Amino acid sequence: MSKQPNSSRENLLDTAEHLFTSRGYTAVTLKDIAKALGIKQASLYYHFPLGKEDLYVETILRHLEHRRTMLKKLMAEAKPDLESCLRQVVIWLIKQPPLNGARMILSDLPQLSPEKAAQIESAIYHCGFAPIEDLFAKYRHDLQDSLQEEPGFIGGTFLSSIESLYAVKRYGFKSDEELVAQLITLVLQGALKR
Repeated sequence: MSKQPNSSRENLLDTAEHLFTSRGYTAVTLKDIAKALGIKQASLYYHFPLGKEDLYVETILRHLEHRRTMLKKLMAEAKPDLESCLRQVVIWLIKQPPLNGARMILSDLPQLSPEKAAQIESAIYHCGFAPIEDLFAKYRHDLQDSLQEEPGFIGGTFLSSIESLYAVKRYGFKSDEELVAQLITLVLQGALKR
């Protein structure tokens, strides 16, 4: 089976994605990426002549667009109720590398040019946050009256909770599915007896 012409670029993007999403922009150097690929650092400039910032931006935009596409697909395939949609989405997300969205916004974006930072911040919203916000807005009639006008707050809180599951599962003994079920119960029903 022959490799496609873009396979070296795709391999570069895949490797950079793994490093940037797991360690962050400032913690990853072009030398790190070249070493992971087994190539010379100068070879990276063939695909990204402007350097690390452009590689980071393309990598993260690609990563975020993949998330958006998958979130929309999973929500469309789920049963038409909030809990089923959330279950589909979170089971997929928990099996992906964490986005580390807060780290990206607080640590990575300030290191970029304002234009590039704004581009990524917009993509974080449209590809990661907005689909979840839209889901809670779609099913707002299922929410408590006091929260029906807050789908963004609920969506953001829910996404933050998903990010924390990566740490929780590291120290626990529950399967991904069990953790997801408990998170959904916590978000939808709360922890206090009524």
